[in-house]
Amino acid sequence: MIPLRRPLLDNRTAGLLAQAHERLPEVGINEAVARSAWRAASGTRSRVADALRTMASGIERCMYCSESLGTAIDHHEPLNHAPRRVFDWYNHLLACAFCNTHAKGGAFPRDAAGNPLLVDPTADQPADHFRLSLTSGEYHCLTARGCASIDVFRLNRGTLRKGRLDAVGQCLDTLARCAECLAKDDKNEVEQRIRRLGRQPFADVLQELRRIADRPSASVVLGNDAALVALRTLYAPLTAKVAAIPKQARHEPNCRSWRVASSAGSE
Repeated sequence: MIPLRRPLLDNRTAGLLAQAHERLPEVGINEAVARSAWRAASGTRSRVADALRTMASGIERCMYCSESLGTAIDHHEPLNHAPRRVFDWYNHLLACAFCNTHAKGGAFPRDAAGNPLLVDPTADQPADHFRLSLTSGEYHCLTARGCASIDVFRLNRGTLRKGRLDAVGQCLDTLARCAECLAKDDKNEVEQRIRRLGRQPFADVLQELRRIADRPSASVVLGNDAALVALRTLYAPLTAKVAAIPKQARHEPNCRSWRVASSAGSE
């Protein structure tokens, strides 16, 4: 998961959302009513989807897993929890069918104080809550919110781990080739390869490569000096705060520490 910038909507789309919200009943609003209103607003949905696609990484990738195409508008705070947010632009994200329906569904855990535990990549800095291991393809949680997000969206499922590891190799190979083109001053070839890197799935892999590029250990971690040269030359370093990941805090398949806080909040 990478941070995404949410732009202001164009006046037409913002106006349609506002009108649809005003048509919601003052009383008796529930999930079923909200879903019915959402289904009826096909034109508005289409415009929202177009706006979300411009925000997504790669070629309209899911904003949660960064792998699959985003084919659905996800209500980050689900309608079974907040039916009045059905037309709230700041509650809309682009998601793949797996993350939206099979993984998340209607889940929206909260901590004991009632604060949401799921990370919103358009409002939060994901790197504050979890980090990606380039050697295992797994996410490791740093906070309860990170752990909850990893679990609910199943970010460590086998296909994603394998895909991220493949993406590490592909990124390094492309970057090494970019270094050769830089040495030849072949700017057109460099630009084409950078565009391809930006369109590929698993934008979180390239983000993590950029994050570690300026660290003293980067050469050892990456094992590809040419790729490292290209990273440092072509990309501005990411300056997110460095966070140590204590062994006991790392996410494992049975890590469910966030559920304790969530259960306490529902008592």
